[in-house]
Amino acid sequence: MARHIMVLFEFATEAPYLEDQQPGGLGQFVVFPRGHGTTRLDGRTVNIDTAGHMMSGFSVAAPFKIHGPWHAIGASLSPLGWAALTGVPACDYIDRFPPVGELMGEEATAFCDDLSARYRDGALSGEAACRELGEWLGRRLRPIPSRHEQLIKVTLGWMGSSLSPDIDELFPRLDYSRRQAERLVERYFGLPPAALVRKYRALRSAALLAKEKLSDSDEAALAEAFCDQPHMINEIRRFCGYTPTRLGGEGQPIMKTLLQMRNYSRLHGVRGDWPPTP
Repeated sequence: MARHIMVLFEFATEAPYLEDQQPGGLGQFVVFPRGHGTTRLDGRTVNIDTAGHMMSGFSVAAPFKIHGPWHAIGASLSPLGWAALTGVPACDYIDRFPPVGELMGEEATAFCDDLSARYRDGALSGEAACRELGEWLGRRLRPIPSRHEQLIKVTLGWMGSSLSPDIDELFPRLDYSRRQAERLVERYFGLPPAALVRKYRALRSAALLAKEKLSDSDEAALAEAFCDQPHMINEIRRFCGYTPTRLGGEGQPIMKTLLQMRNYSRLHGVRGDWPPTP
């Protein structure tokens, strides 16, 4: 399960209204028992309601507005998890947030509706709801071709080798031509290798900058990853929606939570562990 589901989470706030940004680095299966609102994806307004939704990731930060109280029960999915659950290319659903039924059928819609109802009624705690979600997803994981699973594993290791890994170091590690490898990386990760490096460099750098204190090694890694400070600021703004000076500020509590969730450190840490360390 650890190879497929990075984090099970309950998020809850009683705030009557929220505006923030979703970095959208990883795929998600998420249910919203309370609250409703909208997000902007690729120039389109998408409704967020009590139904279950899925995403394979976003190419840039997605702003959202929520009328609360807002509660969410969900699972962050690895690239392998998305493929094993949906069987569809992640790149076909980048910058989309469709209902779960579109990808996993009416059974998924019924499960989300039932989970939401019992959570709202107090019959399920957040922890129990997460446990049920994890067990339900686990029973629906399907195998993918072993060569493709190996490609995902090698690509994750390459991504974790530094904040800004060299693309030319990836392809010799894969048992495919460069063109085939680029296509398969895009299929399973949602973006081609060059765009993938750019997005996760910004997300992981933002996660470092959201920490209370940077270590000397963190500062050195950031300095090496970008041409200069304006380059870093522009990239983090593009993929996180905020400049580094605003990350994790009082007005963006959700962004800080998202950046510090263990899923980023586990899936894209500099060590590139596989399976990820719990």
